[in-house]
Amino acid sequence: MATLVKTDDIELLIDPGSALGPRFNLSPHEREYMALARSRQTIMEAARGANILTISHYHFDHYVPSFEDWTWTWSSPELAEHLYRGKTVLVKSINSNINPSQRKRGYIFHKLNSKIVDKIETADGKKFEFGQTTLEFSKPVFHGPRNSQLGYVLMLAVQAPGCSFVHASDVQGPIDEDALRFILDQHPDMVVVGGPPLYLKNFKIDEGGLTKALGNMAKLVKKVAVTVIDHHLLRSLDYAEYLQPVYTEAKKHKHKVLSASELVKQGPRLLEAMRKELHVQEPMDREWYKRLEKGTFKEGFQK
Repeated sequence: MATLVKTDDIELLIDPGSALGPRFNLSPHEREYMALARSRQTIMEAARGANILTISHYHFDHYVPSFEDWTWTWSSPELAEHLYRGKTVLVKSINSNINPSQRKRGYIFHKLNSKIVDKIETADGKKFEFGQTTLEFSKPVFHGPRNSQLGYVLMLAVQAPGCSFVHASDVQGPIDEDALRFILDQHPDMVVVGGPPLYLKNFKIDEGGLTKALGNMAKLVKKVAVTVIDHHLLRSLDYAEYLQPVYTEAKKHKHKVLSASELVKQGPRLLEAMRKELHVQEPMDREWYKRLEKGTFKEGFQK
């Protein structure tokens, strides 16, 4: 969900993180690590010109933690310092509407980075003005369905002359009506929204939640000219089939529905969803993972 936004007043990098996750009882494939390393490089390059960073919540795919790990988060203290040094960082509060694991991560983030940033400021429900650009953060909304154990996230609306943009991280559709209301109230020209996790059906999300997410996405694309739906949704190969009613609704209004990769003129590369097939087609050995853990590839992979 890392997104770079430029206006005449600011360069803003939203949720500057990426990570891999467990799936199918298999370790990520080398091709996934290559994609992760590229994403980290892209984020670091985008951050060079950004004067403001925002963090919607403290899951490791939404910011770079300050510890060394090449297995899941592709992070190190040096990378984190390089990313945050001298920046204004607007973040989710660690004192309210937050679950225990994220409170701990947020506390560590503040402790380790408070002296290297320009400033860290809690953003929940606040507005910030930079020239003619306004950043409006939502109050905390659920990470998916109401009362989700995954906690809360902040959405962000960026308003500049002649343009309105909303970034709605991990709202999973959205499922919750409060999240949908905030987005629509901004009258955005473009929305980047995290879709629902189809792969967690009947585990962390039920059929009713998926149906509600689908209905709310249809409401979004009816009103918004360009809707980018990505993140959890694209961890499933059948995401496009699930989205057919949304595509149909958008077409009625001559609006666009895209994945993040399609927004930048590339096709989706669903590597995690293809992990089983990748391990069959290109088997990995344990020695490679040992080298990975030691940081052998931290400078990148040979082509």
